[in-house]
Amino acid sequence: MQVKEIMNKNVITVTRSTTLRELLTKFASFHKFPVVPVIDEERKLIGMVYLRNIIDVFSVVKPHISKAIAFYEEEEEDIFNIQLDEGAGSLILVDDIMDTKYFYLHEDATIEEAYKDMKMYQKDELPVVDKEGRLAGIVGIFDIILAVFRQNKII
Repeated sequence: MQVKEIMNKNVITVTRSTTLRELLTKFASFHKFPVVPVIDEERKLIGMVYLRNIIDVFSVVKPHISKAIAFYEEEEEDIFNIQLDEGAGSLILVDDIMDTKYFYLHEDATIEEAYKDMKMYQKDELPVVDKEGRLAGIVGIFDIILAVFRQNKII
């Protein structure tokens, strides 16, 4: 069975120019913050926003900077004691916080390959792209588990 047979094709996406406010508003009704694919005008996958990216907004020293400073000891930020400018919701863009190094699956991959990749990269969900690199959907571990149960006629 291929990933394209079980993936969720109805994926909420954002673009580089989506503001933090728009991003948070879009996902306020979710019970958890999902991975959010970032696409360009042609629906090509160009990045991902993870919950960690949102939490990093509270960081005084950005993670990519702290890794470059040998003597800097990273501490967990206390999000309740950080003062955010009220304009941050409009000033911070997805482009500022998204990961440009991310893992994805091809829609023709088997569910076995997808499961191995998810375990290797320690991801519960991965975006799925077509042959042109356009976002085709998203697949999660639970989708794979359900497919295996269906193959074995459990459900």
